Amino acid sequence: MSVGLVLEGGGTRGAYTSGVLDVFNENQIVFPVVYGISAGACNALSYISGQVGRNFRIFYDYIQDDRYMSVSSLRKTGNLFGFDFIFGELSHKLLPFDYQAFFASPTQLMAGTTDLHTGEAIFFGKEDLDEGFTPVRASSAMPFVSKIVRYQGHELLDGSYSTSIPLRRSLNDGNTRNVVVLTRDASYRKGTRSEYPRTALRKIYGKYPSFIEAVQRRPLVYNSELDLCTQQEQAGKAVLIRPGEPIPVGRYEKNPERLKQAYEMGRKDAEQKLPEVRALLAQG
Repeated sequence: MSVGLVLEGGGTRGAYTSGVLDVFNENQIVFPVVYGISAGACNALSYISGQVGRNFRIFYDYIQDDRYMSVSSLRKTGNLFGFDFIFGELSHKLLPFDYQAFFASPTQLMAGTTDLHTGEAIFFGKEDLDEGFTPVRASSAMPFVSKIVRYQGHELLDGSYSTSIPLRRSLNDGNTRNVVVLTRDASYRKGTRSEYPRTALRKIYGKYPSFIEAVQRRPLVYNSELDLCTQQEQAGKAVLIRPGEPIPVGRYEKNPERLKQAYEMGRKDAEQKLPEVRALLAQG
C-alpha cells in the first residue's frame, strides 16, 4: 500500500496549495508520489525540491509583473501566463529552482495534461521532464489564453479539462490512501453549464472535437471527482485539505495581499490536519 498526494489546480487559487505544501515540507511530510494538475503541478515542483517559501515568493513578488501574467503577455506570446518567463528567467536567475534536489528526491511527480485529440488525460513523470518542464507548462495552459503545447507527439492543454482532481488516477496506480488538497471550499459544486460556449470552442478548437466534448462535460466530471473525494474520506482512506470558506481569490488574481491571505489559509488548514495526515501515512 502507498499514499498519494493529489493537488487540484485553480490558477492563482494555487496560493492556498502553496501554503499547505510549505507546512508539509517544514514538518518533513513526504509522499512517494504527487499527482498535480495545472497550478497543482507547478506547486509540486518546489515541494519536491524542498524549497520552502519559493512558491510564496513567486506569486507575492511577481504576480504584478507583466511578464508573469498580463494581457500584454497574451498579446505578445499567446499566453496569459508568461511561461517563458516563469520557467526561464524566474526559475534560473530570480528565484532559482533546485533541479538537483528535485531529481534526487525519492518523491515522484505525475503532471496531468489533456490530450486535444482524445480529450483524455495524459500524465508525465519525472523521466519525461525537460529542463523547461514542458509537461508542467502544458498542464497549466488554459484554453483561449494559452498556446497549444506540443510535446512527445501530443498536442496538449490544461489537465483540468480531463481530470481536475486526479484522485482516481492515484487509486488506479495502487495508492490506496491519499491526501487531497482542494482549492474550493466544501460547499462548492460546478454548475451544469460549461464555462465556454460550444460555438466559441468550435471556432478555436474545431479540429479537436474530443477536446470540445471534454470541456463540455467538465462540470459533470468535476462533481463526480468531488463525490469520490468524499467517499474516500468517509471510508477513512483519504484526508481532504480544503478552505473552510471560499478563498478570497479567483483564477487570475493580481493582488499579492489577497494571495498572501489564501497562502496563510492553506498553512492554517494544513497545520490543523497534520495529525490526520501523519496517521494516514503511518497506515500506508
